[in-house]
Amino acid sequence: MSDLALAPAAAPAGAPGRWRIIRAVAAREWLEMRRDRRLVALFAFAALLMLAALGFGAAENARIGREREAAAQADRLLWTGQGAKNPHAAAHFGQYAFKPASPLALADPGVDPYVGTAVWLEAHKQNEAQFRPARDGGTAARLGGLSLAFILQVVAPLVVLLTGFASFSGERESGALRQVLSLGVRPQDLLAGKALALLGAAAALLAPAFLAAAAAVALFADPAKLSLADQYLRLLGLALGYGVYLTGFAFLALGVSALARDSRAALVALLAFWLANAFVAPRLSADVARALAPTPTAQEFRAAVAKDKAKTFGHDETHPAFIAFREETLKKYGVSRVEDLPVSFRGLTLRRDDEAGYAIYDSHFGALQGAFEKQDALRAAGGFLFPLLALQPLSMALAGTDSRAQFDFASAAEAHRRLIQNEVSDNIIHFQRDERYVAGPELWKRIAAFSYAAPGAGVALAGAREAIAGLLGWLALTLLFAVVAVRRLRPI
Repeated sequence: MSDLALAPAAAPAGAPGRWRIIRAVAAREWLEMRRDRRLVALFAFAALLMLAALGFGAAENARIGREREAAAQADRLLWTGQGAKNPHAAAHFGQYAFKPASPLALADPGVDPYVGTAVWLEAHKQNEAQFRPARDGGTAARLGGLSLAFILQVVAPLVVLLTGFASFSGERESGALRQVLSLGVRPQDLLAGKALALLGAAAALLAPAFLAAAAAVALFADPAKLSLADQYLRLLGLALGYGVYLTGFAFLALGVSALARDSRAALVALLAFWLANAFVAPRLSADVARALAPTPTAQEFRAAVAKDKAKTFGHDETHPAFIAFREETLKKYGVSRVEDLPVSFRGLTLRRDDEAGYAIYDSHFGALQGAFEKQDALRAAGGFLFPLLALQPLSMALAGTDSRAQFDFASAAEAHRRLIQNEVSDNIIHFQRDERYVAGPELWKRIAAFSYAAPGAGVALAGAREAIAGLLGWLALTLLFAVVAVRRLRPI
C-alpha cells in the first residue's frame, strides 16, 4: 500500500505516471507472491515435477534411439547378407524402416506411443507401421507417460489460476481494493500491474523446463543426423505457444477475480473451467471430430485396399489384366511369343503390377491421412474457448510427434520400398533369362539403407495454422474479458 499511496501523486497523469503505478502494483504483487510460502511450495513442486518428467522423457528417448539404431543396423546386415537369390525373392524377404525418435519427443511424445515405430517393406504391399510402444507398456512405461507436455498443459494452468484467483477478490474482501481505487488508480493500471506480476510468475515456471529441454537436446541430439538450429527453432515455438496458453489463463484468473463477489466464488468458477479444459473438452471434441470426419477401422481399411488390389493381376497369369498386358507388350516389341522378347517379361509384369499398386495405396493412405487432418482441424476449432484443444496439436507438431509427422515418415518408408521394387524389377527385366536366374550380394548392397530426415519447423508450423489461430483467439478473448471485467471496478 505504501508504494501505491506515493505513486498516485501523479494520478492525473500521462504515460510515465501510469507506468510508475503499474510497476508499483507489479512489485507489490510479486513481493506478496514471494512471501506466500504456499505459493512458493506450489511453484517448487511444479518445477520439480517438470524436471522429473523431462528426465524420464530424455532417458526414454535415449533408450528408444539406441534400440532403433541397433535394430536398423541388424536389419541392414540381414538384407546385405542374403546371399545369391532371385531379386524378386529378395524383395519378398524385405527389410524394416525404423522411425528415428524426434529429439523433442522427450518433452511431448504425442502420438508416437500409439502408432507404429517401424514399417515392414516388402514386395507388392504397403504395410502399416508396426510395434506400438503403448501396446507393450508396463508400469514403467506409464510412469514415463508423465510427460513435460502433460504437466505444462494440465498442471501449469492450475498453478497460474491458484496464484491469481484472489488478485482482485482478495483485496475487495480486505478493503484494500477500495482504498487503492479511491487514490485514483485506474482499474486498467491495476490489471496491467497484476498481470505483469502473474506473467512473471508463469515465466519463472516455464523457464527451468525449457532451459533443461534445450540442454537435453544439445546433449542427446546428433548434429550429424539433424539440424540443431531447427530443433531450437521448434523449442522456441513451443515456449511461445505455452507462453500464450498460460498468459490467457492469467488474464482469465484476473478477469474472474475482478467479477466474482468473493475469492471462493472466483476459485470455484476457475476450477470448473480448468476441469472442462483439461478433461472434458478434449474428450468431447474427439468424439465430435470422429462423428464428423469418420475413419475406417483397420479391418475396413484393409478390406477396401484388398478390393482394389484384386483389380491388379499380382502373380495370377489368368487375370484379365495380365492377359491384356501380355498382348500389349508383345505388340509393343513386335513379337508373337514372350520367349522372343529382348527383355524379361516377368520383370515387366512385376513393375507393371507394382505401379498399379502404388496408385491404389496412394489413394487409400492419402484419404486416411486426409480424414485424420480433418479431425485435427475440427478438434482445434474450439481452441479459442478451450485452449488445450489448440495447444495439443501445436505442441505435437513442433515436437515432431503428430499424425502429420507420422505420415511423412510412412511416406518416406514407402518411397524407399518403391525404390527397392524398381531396382529389383529393373534387374530382372535386363538380366533374367530363365527361372534359375539369381543376383549376388552386390545388388543388395547397391540399394542404400533407409534414411529419414523429418521436415523442418516451417512445415510443422504451416500444418498447425488452425491451432495457432485458436491460441491467439484464446489470448485475445481472455485479454478482452479481463479489460471489460476490471472496468466494472468502482471505489464505492
